[in-house]
Amino acid sequence: MLHVYLDQFAWIGLARAAHGRTGGERYRDALEMCRAARAHEVASFPLDLYRYWEAAKNHNDGSRNRLVDTMIELSDFDAITTPKQLLQYEIDIALRAHFGRPNDVTAPRVFGRGIAHLTAGGVHNSMRRTDQRTASEDKSSDLRTPIDRPLEELLLRPGPSTHARAGLPLDLFRWGDLFVRHEVSIAEEIARRKVSRAELLPAVIHSDFNDIAPAIRERVTAAGISATEVTETLGGVGLLQLVQSLPTRRVTNALRVSKHLHPPQHQNWKANDFIDVVQLPVPAVYCDLVFTEQQWVRALTRDKDDKLDERFDTKLIFKPEQLVEALVAASL
Repeated sequence: MLHVYLDQFAWIGLARAAHGRTGGERYRDALEMCRAARAHEVASFPLDLYRYWEAAKNHNDGSRNRLVDTMIELSDFDAITTPKQLLQYEIDIALRAHFGRPNDVTAPRVFGRGIAHLTAGGVHNSMRRTDQRTASEDKSSDLRTPIDRPLEELLLRPGPSTHARAGLPLDLFRWGDLFVRHEVSIAEEIARRKVSRAELLPAVIHSDFNDIAPAIRERVTAAGISATEVTETLGGVGLLQLVQSLPTRRVTNALRVSKHLHPPQHQNWKANDFIDVVQLPVPAVYCDLVFTEQQWVRALTRDKDDKLDERFDTKLIFKPEQLVEALVAASL
């Protein structure tokens, strides 16, 4: 079974096609192929936690409910884990390669079902047993965990007003705006230092190391590795190489570099880029097929010496016609 990740604009296009709305015409064939692939267990269309967030921000009840109807129909609440869960695992694997520790590294479940999987057990129905099956790194695995459908729909469907009444404002910390300011400050620093194109990737990786340093320190401590050992074994260059060896961070930094290639005034960072840069690396590494924006497809295939679609054996597409072709090929 293929794991197919759909970006928000793809879900919106499919929802418009499903409900005969303007702009959905181009997605009609893709919708029918998705339905057939779902029915015949050819493909799974997992949701990530950010699909819940994006859907919940829509103030138009009709539009949001049509979108949620389509998401439920095609995903059946299949889910893909969060970047945080995978980052811890990837750091542990990298540390073991360099230091021989930690001895026991447990792979997280990438694919599962429902909000319990999306939140790593943080949100669940206490009346239902959690899924205790072991992890699988096989992209073709189909993990059909029982779920509480009314609860799942209750969590996916509410809009901004419902969240506000519950005391859960969706943009409490305005993560997107904070992200934009962060990337703009990095762009200004790169420009100030006159970093060459050849040195751009190392500069971006260095900023990424600063971002994930707390996670690295946590895993180093948990593995019983001293700071002195890290310094003597890796040094500054080795630490940056360690960051770039983490699969999801490799994707993150390729996405960021694609913007930082341009002068600061032309980078056009947007708040919505936060979700793409944070979440897209997970499906780009662990899914079979990723339908996302053309700019991100170009970013991940730009480096002819390190095409990330080939590195991670993930097909990247940005047109509904490509989705049809891929699902037809998978059905043969």
